[in-house]
Amino acid sequence: MTASGSNNKMMDLMHDNMSDMQKIKMTGDPDRDFALLMATHHKGALDMAKEEAESGQDTMLVNMARKTLQTQQDERDRLERFADAQKSAKGDTSKTMQMMAPMKDMMAKMNHDMKGGTDHHFASLMSMHHQSGIDMAKAYMPQAKSPEIKAMAQKIIDEQQREKQKLDDWLQEHQQ
Repeated sequence: MTASGSNNKMMDLMHDNMSDMQKIKMTGDPDRDFALLMATHHKGALDMAKEEAESGQDTMLVNMARKTLQTQQDERDRLERFADAQKSAKGDTSKTMQMMAPMKDMMAKMNHDMKGGTDHHFASLMSMHHQSGIDMAKAYMPQAKSPEIKAMAQKIIDEQQREKQKLDDWLQEHQQ
């Protein structure tokens, strides 16, 4: 058991990530707020991918985790650089706060008594994590002003939809 009382390290990492996202000070600038939220969201994926790469047994999932460690770290760095370069505008945060809704919804739907080992936890929780990232990016798109960040959001949607499908297929084949 971990400090949070869970016996599922991936679940603990997801909860830690949600807590980190809730601490982000929203500015009302949709590009900056999305960049900060997605950079933090990627940190959660990186933490879970590291755990899978170190402890997972399934070759496809371990390879996916290793790829995630590279691609999402690069994206996270770009998102953080963008956010740091933006002046901290003050504006109405009601629309940018809507980008948090997918993560909150995902956490409410999680099975906290999930069965299985590291591979199953990774596939299940990363699929949910990707869906919340897709939904967050889709919530951002109508507000987007920066062509660079809008293009990154679309790339995130496309890539995470493909990975989510692979994870869901794996879960179908490896039901608990």
